[in-house]
Amino acid sequence: MKLLIVDDLDEYVDSIEFMAEDYFEKIYKATSLVDAKKICADVVPDTAIIDIRLSESDETNKDGLVLLEWMKKKGFHTKVIMISAYKDFDYAVEALNAGAEYFLKKPVKNAELKETLEKINQGGSFRENRPPGPPTKAFN
Repeated sequence: MKLLIVDDLDEYVDSIEFMAEDYFEKIYKATSLVDAKKICADVVPDTAIIDIRLSESDETNKDGLVLLEWMKKKGFHTKVIMISAYKDFDYAVEALNAGAEYFLKKPVKNAELKETLEKINQGGSFRENRPPGPPTKAFN
């Protein structure tokens, strides 16, 4: 199993790698949209953990969502966990609507990430437990 971790902050990448290393044979790391696309073009990851905002200095940056949408358009069957430190709940809704399996709030807690990875490894997904279409009122 291959994991791709994408975050513009090295400390988050390293922290997530440490928490996830027991679940994957190979872990790839990227700190930008360009680097992540290059990795995906060479090795399609089984799972990806992607930060929504890949530039802390640009409040409009949503490169993580751009990457997610690109992966889905390319037909990758990568299970995606989106992460974000921002309190704007619209990011979570947007990520799930774009095809992410899960959304976690940063800082990601070890137990929460491991529980999510267990669910993914067992074939689970947020998407399997909700009706098709846009999120329900509980997500608005």
